[in-house]
Amino acid sequence: MKEMQLTGIVMMSLMALTLVTLLPRRVKDDRVANRSRWLLTVGLSLIAVQFLVQYLTGLRETSKTLAVIVNLAFFIPAAAHMSLNIINLMRQGHIRRMEWLLGLIAWMVSLGLLTFGLLGGENSSRLFWTEVAASIVYGLMQLCYSWLQLREMSRMEIVLADYYDEEQERDELLGWLKLSIWMLALTTPFVPLLIFSGGWLLSGFALFMFLCIYYIWFCFVRYVITGALNRVSEAEQSAEQETLEHVSDNTVHTSAVPDEAMQRASQAIGNWTASGGYLRSGITKPMAAQEMKLPVYLLSAWIKAQGHASYTRWITTLRVDEAKRALQAHPDWSNEAIADHCGISRSNFQRVFHEITGVTPAKFVTGER
Repeated sequence: MKEMQLTGIVMMSLMALTLVTLLPRRVKDDRVANRSRWLLTVGLSLIAVQFLVQYLTGLRETSKTLAVIVNLAFFIPAAAHMSLNIINLMRQGHIRRMEWLLGLIAWMVSLGLLTFGLLGGENSSRLFWTEVAASIVYGLMQLCYSWLQLREMSRMEIVLADYYDEEQERDELLGWLKLSIWMLALTTPFVPLLIFSGGWLLSGFALFMFLCIYYIWFCFVRYVITGALNRVSEAEQSAEQETLEHVSDNTVHTSAVPDEAMQRASQAIGNWTASGGYLRSGITKPMAAQEMKLPVYLLSAWIKAQGHASYTRWITTLRVDEAKRALQAHPDWSNEAIADHCGISRSNFQRVFHEITGVTPAKFVTGER
């Protein structure tokens, strides 16, 4: 147990120090990244202090009940700060009052736990029910945060799918956030292990927690220094600009787009696709609209009118159709050559082709179904 506590102290402290000392050089002008950095730093520091208290006092050996109270007193606000870190990233720095309030409740519960723990004395029944109540509050808090995060994730997936030309881009930007949300949510039902168990079950929970926290920390650092946060911000700003563009267009006074505008869009889009404009990878929706000489909102309206779920889905369908033509005309071409020709990433080509057509490229060539 002492070894695990010492590992926790060192691990959490090093991660927190990295965020405080090294990361600022890369995010000094980014308000969103800086706030998230401090939220995560506070969360890591609280867990480090919890391990330090346990290590110095030996509570786990002398009073298991009091040790659990100390664990929860630090872990509850730490989990709240990690959840707020994720929300801050997903909302580009816009954390609502209710979400701050949940964090405040976490701190109040933490202080209450420490107070009851210090004043509870030998009243084991009182301390036990204090643990149970705190666990329930923590579970409800994390449930609220998880629900808010998953709802925000759905919105972000729509925004990115309607901006970038490949689903891979969306998965790279949002994959770690989605997994982090589920990791934090999964810690909730395991909290009773801290109260009712020990030994290898407790050690297993601690290992799982270490892995979750390290994953969140590592992916956050990578997310920030690789510029992924800026790419998400770019898509968010484009969606806002598209809405403003639609509203400010003097020819459009309602959500419906006039038939004349749709016909103009259809002709421009037809010319663009005929020239093979979609065969270049990395074409965002604003780039495509600029090449077509159309407002972005008009391109979006036309895509939806054609029954496509998003810009990504539309352009992917065009590329797979071209891949089918290329496979029929050049059956000797490799998948890599076809992928390069169509503007689909090599790593995703077979998956995307199968998803659209229902068969692999090899079976398509041979006519198998």
